[in-house]
Amino acid sequence: MKPVQCEVLEVELPFRLKFKHSLHERSTSSSVLVRMTSDTGEVGWGESLPREYVTGETTQSVVERIRDCFWPLLHETRVSSWEDGLEIAKNLETAAREKHPDLPHRIGAARCAIEIAFLDLIGNHFRRSIGEIFGRRKREWVEYSGVVSGDSLWKVTKTSLKMRIGGLRFIKVKVGSADDKDRLKRIRLLMGSEADIRVDANAAWNVTEAIAAIQSIKPFNISSIEQPIPADDYEGLQAITNAVTTPIMVDESLCSMEDARKLVGMDACDYFNIRLSKCGGLFGALEMAEFARHQDKGCQLGCQVGETAILSAAGRHFAMGVAGLKFIEGSFGTHLLEQDVSKEDLTFRRKGIGKPLSGPGLGVTVIPERIEPHITCRHKLGEET
Repeated sequence: MKPVQCEVLEVELPFRLKFKHSLHERSTSSSVLVRMTSDTGEVGWGESLPREYVTGETTQSVVERIRDCFWPLLHETRVSSWEDGLEIAKNLETAAREKHPDLPHRIGAARCAIEIAFLDLIGNHFRRSIGEIFGRRKREWVEYSGVVSGDSLWKVTKTSLKMRIGGLRFIKVKVGSADDKDRLKRIRLLMGSEADIRVDANAAWNVTEAIAAIQSIKPFNISSIEQPIPADDYEGLQAITNAVTTPIMVDESLCSMEDARKLVGMDACDYFNIRLSKCGGLFGALEMAEFARHQDKGCQLGCQVGETAILSAAGRHFAMGVAGLKFIEGSFGTHLLEQDVSKEDLTFRRKGIGKPLSGPGLGVTVIPERIEPHITCRHKLGEET
């Protein structure tokens, strides 16, 4: 089997509602989908959500790096076995950097989209599940977190009540506004003392503001503080981590192994927020999770706002296969999207539960007709099949 065609799709998928935090507000998901085809007729799907404020990548740069750096390494490459394909996928970024030494160190979204498409393709061909990458399952099901965005107190109340009724135990709250304490007080009241509540500032504060804000919300029993200050302020993160007892989680500061090593070397965080799209797909995320474990750092599997069933499935396999994840995000599906792209519904259910996936590859059947109306640009690479 060899990959012979790669179609890169820029898409804008509509949301049911607006989602906002301190860095951005959006009502659609600007995504890159990859449809890879083999000479024997199998198809694999991949996805990433480039966010310039996270990795510096745009949809345009992701398309260009797939076209110029990654696809030439896979096009017409003979894959003799499942294990052979895994080695190719694992070494994809290393091979790309050897040929293109000027690549920036943050290229996770480009790598993620094409890596997952390739893994889905070889999984479908050799009838192997992507979940096998991680060995035995580490849990019977996944328990996802809910998210409360930076809305008014009334909207926060409605969202919290829905989550309480839905049985969710883990809640992430977007903070960084003047009414944070009022909102957290309301959420804690509605969710009860047993709910696990953490917050995400999306770089809303400076160091002084962050320390003061973190101390002021301690009475609400907050589990962690995500990205309190701008991503490139590593010294500030170090100061905050050493000044407060609530664990500090990094997100936008952590997009590559270079970032991970720097953060650990400076003791500038307690937890990693690993997202497939920003961290280079399944193998990039797995390398980062293993590094965190060896360095005694906690890990969360995060997600980008607006992921389709493609990345939800990849995240589900990761969550089922990686031990010790403190929190798990993803599989929002039609809680957020007007319509998801797969035959199977991966939207998490009551209590945030997501069940293991079966079948080869990602274990989902993508319906192209659901994608077509939302394509803004199409790029065809390789021969027609």
